[in-house]
Amino acid sequence: MYRKFYDVVGVGFGPAGIALETAIRDMEDINNKSVYRRVFLEKNNDSAWMPEMLLPGTDIQHHFLRDFATPRNPRSQYTFANYLYEKGRLFSFGLLGRPSRTEWSDYVQWVSKQIDDKAHYNEEVKSVRPIVVNDDIEGLEVHTVNNVSKEHNVFHTTNLILNSGRKPYIPSQFKDKVSDKVFHASKFRSSVQSINKDDNPTFTVIGSGQNSVEITLYLANKFPNSKINSIVRHTGFRLYELGHFTNEVFFPEFTNYFYSLNQNERDKLFEQIKHTNYSAVDDDVSEALYWKMYEDKIRGTEQIELHRCKEIVDVANTQKDYLLNIKDIYNKQEASINTDYIILCTGFFEEGFPEVLQPMKKYFNYNKNNSLKVSENYKVDTKSNVKANIYLNGLTEKTHGIGDAASFTMMATKAQRILDSMNNITSMKDGVLS
Repeated sequence: MYRKFYDVVGVGFGPAGIALETAIRDMEDINNKSVYRRVFLEKNNDSAWMPEMLLPGTDIQHHFLRDFATPRNPRSQYTFANYLYEKGRLFSFGLLGRPSRTEWSDYVQWVSKQIDDKAHYNEEVKSVRPIVVNDDIEGLEVHTVNNVSKEHNVFHTTNLILNSGRKPYIPSQFKDKVSDKVFHASKFRSSVQSINKDDNPTFTVIGSGQNSVEITLYLANKFPNSKINSIVRHTGFRLYELGHFTNEVFFPEFTNYFYSLNQNERDKLFEQIKHTNYSAVDDDVSEALYWKMYEDKIRGTEQIELHRCKEIVDVANTQKDYLLNIKDIYNKQEASINTDYIILCTGFFEEGFPEVLQPMKKYFNYNKNNSLKVSENYKVDTKSNVKANIYLNGLTEKTHGIGDAASFTMMATKAQRILDSMNNITSMKDGVLS
């Protein structure tokens, strides 16, 4: 094992980590000096954004100005506008006005490749442990395993940033069924590549969000002779709440308001605003699916069957496929579906407590519901003997609101707030502030 000290260690170098590094680099450019010896530890071999969901014709669900830098510094070289300029597509993009998912992924890669000298890829963080000196926690040990060399490594730091993403949600009925034929949407592209369309397999797509409709349309096009079942708990696919006023929930000011509430009030408010981002779809994909099903009726060849108001009772393996037993949520009528493939468009969840922080658990302060106390600037509240700082650059939707979810909405602003907090703590230690 080798040990290295860094002022800042970032766990993850996906979008949240990239946003933080661009904020640091912009600060260095302004001050014309280097700050913070730092490293970002990423378990994957690159910083690809949503590679499994880069389907033809799909776009992003946020405004392109909510990129890595524009909300905190429109003059930054890391903005989406500068990306378009450098790629020679500024004017042609102006005729479209909204990036495809493929283009946004390319933007993420374009930024990451400019700054990934600070990243160690294939380096998976396993645990964060305290460095105890005379009963004080003077620093942190970040233990990793390299996914290529299998080496065990240790990094030392006094500032840890968890740039954590959410994890795929697998309903309990499917946890022991996950395979190459039962998979989450987060594994879609790689899973579907090996399926032979000449076999005319039957698909079942479970879920009512944007990716469930996108996947259903993709399957209908790629497997034109296959039957596709779509199972939703609602009466159909509801549209995102895209009103001008309701979408101000993604503004930094609303994030501040959300944070100011107690947790019970936050939970109630979140129920009101969740359909701006969850269990809903854009009108263009809703119309595309409706047109597809409508024209199929005219032809008399209905490829897609929508099972509304249904819930999964159980799933069983048969000799050749899967048997899904479903029940109507309201009239309780039961039915069954035979299917070759099951695609779980069931969303993602935030870890209640980040697994890598388990060795630090007794050094944190908690709310009445046993959740981590997190400050408005994303710093984890620790016991008085902890001299190191830990920030959650992610996993803060319950404390900071829907703008702090997996979208890019608050990413640049959040990065700046974390950086400002670190700068303030550093200044106080150096005696710059009284």
